[in-house]
Amino acid sequence: MHRAASENTLSSYRADLKQFFEYFDKEKKGTITISTLTEERVTGFLDHLSSEKISLRSIQRKISTLRALFRFFKVKGYASASPLEKIKTPRMEHQLPEVFSIEEVESLIRAPDPKNALGARDLAMLEIMYSCGLRVTEMLDLVLGSIQWEDGSLLVKGKRDKERWVPMGKFAREALKNYVEETRSVLMKGRYHDFVFVNQRGLRLTRQGFWKILKGYAARLQFRKDMHPHILRHSFASHMLERGADLRSIQELLGHTDIATTQIYTRVSSTKLREDYDKFHPRAKVVSAHKEVR
Repeated sequence: MHRAASENTLSSYRADLKQFFEYFDKEKKGTITISTLTEERVTGFLDHLSSEKISLRSIQRKISTLRALFRFFKVKGYASASPLEKIKTPRMEHQLPEVFSIEEVESLIRAPDPKNALGARDLAMLEIMYSCGLRVTEMLDLVLGSIQWEDGSLLVKGKRDKERWVPMGKFAREALKNYVEETRSVLMKGRYHDFVFVNQRGLRLTRQGFWKILKGYAARLQFRKDMHPHILRHSFASHMLERGADLRSIQELLGHTDIATTQIYTRVSSTKLREDYDKFHPRAKVVSAHKEVR
């Protein structure tokens, strides 16, 4: 359907379509053909997703997948119309991304034990994610040739294979150097490939593998955040903005094509400012104080 789509996107398409057809099989909805996939049936599937508390973002993606499927059918002449033509994609309020506090990031980075191979790898990953604000896939796609040791930067391949140079902080550089030069070979177990971050068998670490690692540390530290794989990326952007970084610079570092995508972090920052004002300003609660005097 989308020849230029990334492997992650194609994997999501496959999972969405599998769920779609398994729903009809499980619910005994009868034989499913292109001609019997009516608007009513598609709506029934979407209602089922809502009843299962599937997130609105996931439902939006599944609708997009089904639209793409029927565009393909129409192009090939298998269908003359799409049952989704009158179905509107539900709109979602633009939610602020959950972020770690600086103290939580510091606790997270102290959690791995750099004296063993897995701990050294985890420390390097967490430092890189927070220092560089990378997407998970961008970090896992790093190869040894991506690392510019001389100036402490990484060549990152972002969406649509767009490349950008991203500087590393001192601690990230040291953690990465220690992992690559001292412990990566232990995990490789005689294998050879250029991917920087590998699992216990020496294979390229997957998104699921990283997610499991991040959740494990967060659970150990008893974090109460709504965890998601990009929480360190969001924390990077939010903390940079809080300390006065230019929005355009953050846009470049994150690899956002449109600055409007980056502007979500200004809302995170303003929310934090409001909370800090209410908490620390001596006259923030002056109204209630006056009421008490009266």
